[in-house]
Parts: sequence; C-alpha cells; structure tokens
Amino acid sequence: MSDSLLNSEQIIHRMREAIGVKNDGLVGEYLGASKQAVYNWKSRGSIPIEYCVKFCVKTGRSLDWLIFGLGDNRVSDEPSVYYADQDYSEVPVYDIEASAGDGSLFDQEVISSYLKFRNDWLAREGLHQKDLVAIRVSGDSMDPTLSDGDTILIDRSRIKPDGVFAIRIGDALRIKRLQKLTDGSLRVSSDNTFYQEEIIRPENLNQVDIVGQCYWRGGRVF
Repeated sequence: MSDSLLNSEQIIHRMREAIGVKNDGLVGEYLGASKQAVYNWKSRGSIPIEYCVKFCVKTGRSLDWLIFGLGDNRVSDEPSVYYADQDYSEVPVYDIEASAGDGSLFDQEVISSYLKFRNDWLAREGLHQKDLVAIRVSGDSMDPTLSDGDTILIDRSRIKPDGVFAIRIGDALRIKRLQKLTDGSLRVSSDNTFYQEEIIRPENLNQVDIVGQCYWRGGRVF
C-alpha cells in the first residue's frame, strides 16, 4: 500500500474515531459528502483539504492531529464557540471544478462546504468576504503552480489581467494565466509547457468572462 493511500485511510479512521462512528458513509454524511466521495478519497489516496478543515472546525480537533496524528487532538473544549468565532469569515466552496486543461462545464453552482479565513489576514491582503469564492482545480495544465484537486480562492473584484485567473469561455470554466497584449488581444496560457497558448483577438473578447483572480491555493492531502 502506498504512503498516500495509508495516510488517507488513517485520516478517515481518525474522523470515525472523533465522531464515534464505525461506518465511512457516516463520515461523509457528517461532512456533507456522499458515501461514494469518501470511497473515492480512500481509493485515490487524497482528501480535499476543505473537508479536513471543515471537520476540524466542526469538532474542535487539531488539523495536525487529523492529518498527521500529531499533538493534542483537540484545540478547544467548545468547538461551537470556535466555529462561531467572529475573528473568522466563511468563504463558500462551490461544487464545480475549474479545468486547468481542456475545460469543464458548469452543471450547477451548488455550495459544497465553506472555508474559514482570519479577518485580520483578509484585511492585510486587501480582500473582502463578499468578493470571495473557492472552487477546485481539475486538470494539469497549470502544473506546477496549481495541481489537479487543489482548492483555490478567487477574488471576483480583480478582473484586470495580468496574472492567474478563473475565466469562462462559453460554458467552460478554466484556470489560466492571462496577459493583455499591446494590440488589445488577450494571451491565455498554461504554466505546463505541454499546452499551447491561445490568443483571443479584441473582436472576440466578448466571448470571455473573467470571473476573478486566483489569489490563494490549498493543496490536497496525500
């Protein structure tokens, strides 16, 4: 068994232990995920980081304990107080994947979970809760900057290139590096050199919707 598979099994085991259940499906129910999703986590050896954070917020457990089995397994005797802490703001994680490859379609914009960010960090970074959403990356075209399965924080108030942005072209949601060229065209490129860049001419820019700038990355747990 690989180290990643072993680690995901151990994390789910600690989740069951913490909430006092013996069935993996009940772990998924507790986190708002399907039984199949939990099975997929175990089979591929990774768990989306937002579910680990959500679990720790709900139970008051330490993230170090959950992921690595280190230290005290509790960070608070009153997890509900921690969850309601006014020092934090919640950002919705949408149940859609942004393709860093050929593109994935929007099926529906359903909130699957929430991430919590400290308000003082948001203020230092010049971010505002109302402008923020999080989605998951699908594909490898932004490797090594972004990896398949990463969760990214998007600032919808920042839509002026240059940088890494979430964009919609037709029904496809993509994560790409954008650069505005001197002739008004838009260069759409990948950090993975396997993928060719695209140039969108000024007369076709109305086909592109810049959703927002990719500001923060949360990687997968292996």
